[in-house]
Amino acid sequence: MPDSRCGLCCAECGWKENCGCGGCIETNGKPFHGECPIAQCCQRKGLTHCGECDELPCKKLYAYSYLDPENGDNPPGARVKQCRRWAAESGKRVWKNVLLTDSGWGRSLEGGVYENILRKFHELLGKPAEEAKVLFIPTAATKEEAKIYAGKCFAELLIAGILPNHIYVYDIDGRMSAEQAMRFDVIYFTGGDTSFLLRRVKETGFDTMIKKMVYANKVYVGVSAGSLIATSHIGAGDQETAGLCLVNAYLSVHCDTEAQARTDLPLPHIPLRAGEALAVVWDGYEKIQG
Repeated sequence: MPDSRCGLCCAECGWKENCGCGGCIETNGKPFHGECPIAQCCQRKGLTHCGECDELPCKKLYAYSYLDPENGDNPPGARVKQCRRWAAESGKRVWKNVLLTDSGWGRSLEGGVYENILRKFHELLGKPAEEAKVLFIPTAATKEEAKIYAGKCFAELLIAGILPNHIYVYDIDGRMSAEQAMRFDVIYFTGGDTSFLLRRVKETGFDTMIKKMVYANKVYVGVSAGSLIATSHIGAGDQETAGLCLVNAYLSVHCDTEAQARTDLPLPHIPLRAGEALAVVWDGYEKIQG
């Protein structure tokens, strides 16, 4: 049962006695030292906790959970994880529809497809491919090589059975409304410049739409850069490099066969190679070998 708005477990919190905290739920959002902005935000929106919000995690909760060196979570993202658990337990947020790939499901050299990754895509889709509508995002493809590969990504969707007139190419210009985005069954991000993609997503407010789609169990497919922005962050760990937090882990793409997961980081590190993907659900992930 939720005992806070932000996902902090009150029973295990040292602030309760040391600071005379009465709990954010019990005190109507004023646990100690004045109002808590997270609790007040939840209450204004009529939410029990942040896990019920389409923006999870917003900038404020991200800062509390990931960036505060003194009072932040250990491991980072623990509050976000707890909020997702509460939301799943209540049946309000049970999503299982994110597919993060190194390079899609097409074999670039020998031809053909990685059957297991393509099979997972069809499983997540949950409907005949010819009926699905795809929002195709090539925004990261700023260089010629990446644009060529974006064309191959488009072709992969056709191989998967998606009809060409059901694929809408959108370059994230800020003109799409949340209502329009929600009409699609799939949102597909190609590879390219990860920093540019993440910056454009945030500047246009498209990050909130992405989360809204994921939480409504639309299928998210990432290729390379499109996979990296789904992690907790893509760089030094600040607001500028904060990712979508769909998976609470560090991700590396285009790794060679000898690459090993790093063990010196506060979150799991997952190296992806060609023919590998992560199937992500609200409470974890599994690695798929093509």
